[in-house]
Amino acid sequence: MGAGASIKDADVSSAIEKCKDLLARDKCRELWARIDFNGNGYVSLAEIDKMVVEMQNDPESPFQGFNNKPALMRAYKASCMGGKKADWVERKEFPFLIRNLFFFDKLWDIFDDIDKDDDRRISQDEFQVGCQKSALIDDPSPEEIAQVFDEMDTNDGNQILFDEFCVYTANKFVNAAELDACFEGTPAAGKPPRPIGKKKKKKGRSGTSDDVADIHTQRFDEAEGRVLAQLSDKAFLDETWAQIDFNGNNKVSLAEFDKMIVEQPDWQICNNKPALMRAYKWTCSAPGGGDGDAWVEKKEFKALLGNIFFYNKLFLVFDDIDTGDDRRIDFGEFIRGCSRLGLQISVKDAEKAFDDIDRNDGGQILFDEFCRWVVVSKIPVD
Repeated sequence: MGAGASIKDADVSSAIEKCKDLLARDKCRELWARIDFNGNGYVSLAEIDKMVVEMQNDPESPFQGFNNKPALMRAYKASCMGGKKADWVERKEFPFLIRNLFFFDKLWDIFDDIDKDDDRRISQDEFQVGCQKSALIDDPSPEEIAQVFDEMDTNDGNQILFDEFCVYTANKFVNAAELDACFEGTPAAGKPPRPIGKKKKKKGRSGTSDDVADIHTQRFDEAEGRVLAQLSDKAFLDETWAQIDFNGNNKVSLAEFDKMIVEQPDWQICNNKPALMRAYKWTCSAPGGGDGDAWVEKKEFKALLGNIFFYNKLFLVFDDIDTGDDRRIDFGEFIRGCSRLGLQISVKDAEKAFDDIDRNDGGQILFDEFCRWVVVSKIPVD
């Protein structure tokens, strides 16, 4: 974990090897087929627990001797993205669950040994002593110990929590890209046992629309292409502007643009308030080419139309990464989101990027912060 890092504990090392062997594509899919017997792509915590219990007494089972309910529950919560209440584990989440099961189970003794005052947190002093005694790091230097502590302490609380300890270690030995590859090429999961996640929005939307975070739908691309192709057409711009600026004062408000998007079919796909707000503010700002006031003028109108689609794409990407549906991205969501966006970065680099994006140091990435990062870093969204 970090430069010159390893885990010398024989039991943990053996568990890591078992975990990696089980996460081979064929074996992981075979295990999933066993638990997802109806093939709908979703399983419950109870079904996972049942599988582990049934396999724990089998000498050939990778779960032999595993009967740690707290570890199972915490691994489940750390892995599950299925719905606001984490009702289900989906097929794509299953490899993360398997990995976390092993690490949450086997690392407890190491964590508990380092946590001398038994407050379920590891201080900097405890970590320094623990690294030297538990062989957590090979021949550790003070600099290496400080570096690993900082990388583990993802919420900057100057304490390492058990979940932080486990997730960091798990990511170091079995990264998200390897786990995503386990079910690469498989079809999307079927209909869940009951509705989870976002509900369909019916007001102002056609029956064929969806609000699932997917920036590559044909419906979105067609609407974008149809509108953006007309941005060079002065007649189109003049007509659209006249519909909004009905009093002819050459200024329109955010509320007036919102009304246009809700009422006009070509723009209803962009009916995401956070995206519209961000596009409007950026267009008005000096960096966005505006004059810095609170209104969009006709000379800024063309830029706004393009920005509305751009920031809607960013909103859909953000919404896809925000699996907790709380309009905030925590570090775990960010790590997994980086993998799905094709950004292969180390845990250390991800933590640095997360800190840079989290400008208010709130421990969460807000949509405005996410937009700023994408724009400054010139990250493609399509």
